[in-house]
Formats: sequence, C-alpha cells, structure tokens
Amino acid sequence: MQTAVSSKIYKNEVEENEEFRLERNERSRGAVGLDLKRQGVEISEVEDGSIAEELGLQSGDRLLEINGQRARDILQLKQADLGENMALTVLQVNGEVINFDIEKDVAENIGIGVNSELFDGVTRCTNKCPFCFVDQLPPRVKGKPNLRRTLYVRDDDFRLSFLHGHYITLTNLSSHDYARIIEEKLSPLCVSVHATDPDVRRYMVGNAKGGEILDRLDYLTSNGITVNAQIVLCPGVNDGDILSRSIEDLMSRHPGVESMAVVPAGLTRFLPPSRGLRVTTPDEARAALRQIEPFQREAKKKFGVQFVYGSDELYLLAGEPIPRASFYDGYPQYANGVGTIRAFLDETRKIEKRPSKIGRAPKITLVTGALAAPSLRVLADVLRAKNIADAKVAEIQNTYWGGNVACAGLIMGAEVLAQLKGEDVGEMMFLPFDAVDKQSRMLDDITLDMIGQRLGTKVRSDAHGPLELANFLGRAV
Repeated sequence: MQTAVSSKIYKNEVEENEEFRLERNERSRGAVGLDLKRQGVEISEVEDGSIAEELGLQSGDRLLEINGQRARDILQLKQADLGENMALTVLQVNGEVINFDIEKDVAENIGIGVNSELFDGVTRCTNKCPFCFVDQLPPRVKGKPNLRRTLYVRDDDFRLSFLHGHYITLTNLSSHDYARIIEEKLSPLCVSVHATDPDVRRYMVGNAKGGEILDRLDYLTSNGITVNAQIVLCPGVNDGDILSRSIEDLMSRHPGVESMAVVPAGLTRFLPPSRGLRVTTPDEARAALRQIEPFQREAKKKFGVQFVYGSDELYLLAGEPIPRASFYDGYPQYANGVGTIRAFLDETRKIEKRPSKIGRAPKITLVTGALAAPSLRVLADVLRAKNIADAKVAEIQNTYWGGNVACAGLIMGAEVLAQLKGEDVGEMMFLPFDAVDKQSRMLDDITLDMIGQRLGTKVRSDAHGPLELANFLGRAV
C-alpha cells in the first residue's frame, strides 16, 4: 500500500475551483461566501488500519471531492474504491481543506463510512401522477400530530433506483444523467411505465414529456442497461386493451426490459374525488391475472421466463393462490412485492424441518396488516408446533387510510396502540421491518419505545423473515 498527500489548500483556493463555483451558484444564489460545511458528506467512521486512518482522516471530516469531481453520492465513492489511484478533497474538522492523492491496491478500500448515500440531496419528482401516494397524504398541521416529514419527499432519483429498487419515470433525466448511467453501468434500473400508449402515459405521470417512454427505454437498453418495469393498474385508465398493448411493447424489448409487474394502485381516503380514480375490485384483479396469462405462456416459450408478473396484492385481492417459487424466475420484481409471500412461506417451511425445542417457549405477538395476516398465521402455527415461540398474530385494521390500504408497511403506531390496548401481547412483539424507519419511528412518529411502554412489552422490528426471527429467538438452529 502506498499513500501520499500531494498538497494542502485553503478555502480561498477552493473557491476558485469550477465545481465549487457552480455549487455556490446553485445553492447560495449569489451569496459572497461558500459554506464548505454544507458541501459533500460527513465522514461518519474510519476503519482501523485503513488507508483513511493512515492519512489522519477522522469522523466529522467532510468529503468534498472524489477524483476531481464534486462529491455527490456513494456510487462515486464505490467506483473510486475500485481503482488503483484515488484523489480526495477533504475539509477536516480543524477547518483545513486538504487534497489527497492516493495509490492503493485495487482490492483495497479507502476505509471510510459516510452518513448519507446521496450527498447532494435526492432528486425530486416533478410529475403529477393522479394516483401518487405522497399526494394522498394529509397536510401537516403545526402543533398537531403529523406523519413523518420524510414521507412527503417524492423522489425520482436514478441512483435510488439502482441502489434500492425505487421506481423512476425517466421524465427528469438530463443528458449528463444518461451518460453517467451508461458509463457506470448502473443496471438494472426500475422504471414506472404505467402505459406505453403515449397519451395514456402522459396522463398517468401528469407530464407532457411522459409519452416518450419507449424511446427512453430503447436508448437505455440499446446501451446495455437492463430495466425492470411496472404498471400501476388504475381501472378504466390503463387496463384492458391499454394493458395488453403495454405488455406487448415491453415484451418485444426483452431482454433489455427484463421483467414487468402489474400492481393495483393504492388509494386512500385522502385522494381528491376530482382525480376520478377508484380501487381495483376483486373481479377486476382476477380479470387482470387472466389477461396476463397468455403473455406469460408466450414469454415462457420464447424466453424461458414468465416476463410479466402480477403482484402479491393482485393475487390476494383476487382470492387466487400464490404461485410456486419456480414461477417467479429468480424474483426479479421481489422489491416490488412480487413473490414476497411465496418466499416467506417457503422460508417458513424450512423451519418445519428443524427439530422441536425443549423448554418453555417465549410468548410473542406478530403484528401485521390484513394482506399478510394469513402468511403470518402460518408462521405462528409453525413456531408453536416447533416450540420456538408461543406466537399469535395481531392483524391491525388500517383505518387511518380509509380501509383500502392493508399492507403491513403502512401500519400506523396509533392503530397498534388502540387495537392492542388491554391485550396480552406477551414478552415480545414484532412489527413489520418496513413499517419502521432507522430511528425506530412508525409512520406517525410513534416510536417502538413508546409502544413498548404503553403495552408493557419489548418491541422489535429487525427480523427480516421467518428464519431470522426464529434464529433471533434463540430457539432454532
């Protein structure tokens, strides 16, 4: 390992750097000074024995530039970590700005952790989708209980699509964004298509530029970027013949378009009636599943995969059984709620094969919404049968959203408290991990500690599946 510090520079010199002049113009709007403490990202940890420690970097320093470019996101840092040479500009805690020119082995990481993935902030959505869940949230009222502020952030950021499977619309990408996606091979991306008919798609995203979706997909896929697409199904808008056309158009672009999912729109009581939308009925859900079956058979014959998949919610709404694991072709749409129940049930059956445990099993409660409740009951039965836990399921009725939203991730803390008040919830209660943020807060800012204190139990949300839950309980091997 070889490292070298090439020079020490100061704030007045940094201000002459073109990247920082641009940043000053963007964020300060003509302000005289440049607040470096608001640039880049704070270093949250430095690994022992790492290059960063050798250079004297420490928690609290700010990473300003990576390889001569303004530090924008974790992808830059990961990409730089793959090379033999790395240049960093760092604002140290003592106020000095230092350039580091680093030579290292390709397999050697710089050894720093940061407290954010997007250093320059999330790219906001500029569309006006009529079914947008964020637009259905009630307004925040000063001095009254409100939903978490982060729920009101509408992101349309290709970096989050690559990193976490967030769905983007391709309506706000610049030529620089496209160039970066292609150059850095940020693939696969998840894209909300909704409809390939230009007029319907413009309506579905509320954006005049939305009708160019096929051209944008073709540009990405012809440059080696794979796309997983989704259709948010709105009855009377993009179903029927429009849905069939969308499937045909996207399937003709396989394997560039790797897969697509059909997901019913989630509508709450806060949706303005003027939007003219309604929930998908069980009959419409069954019709949609029947409609996509011929395309699945054709795709299976041509490509060896189903290509188009109904979401778990569509099957549950239709009252149809969840397909077997082989149906999902490796779960390309898992993050979109396609096949998650099948994976959950199959993981639960692995617990069935384990030997039963001897001794007293802890009494626990598994909290969930109406959609996932049947699967959680299967898990609870297995946990009891194997003496892993004396488990019961608490199915929370999601009245806050008006009865049309039953997924576990949108359970409200207040509803948990109200519906479980006076119940014997046992020694420990488990909430869905996707209903709780990193600060242990539910959607309405009620924390796990608050719920535990009120209900007289320990509350956790960090079990990511049946096996992890069983292992955590310490009663399965």
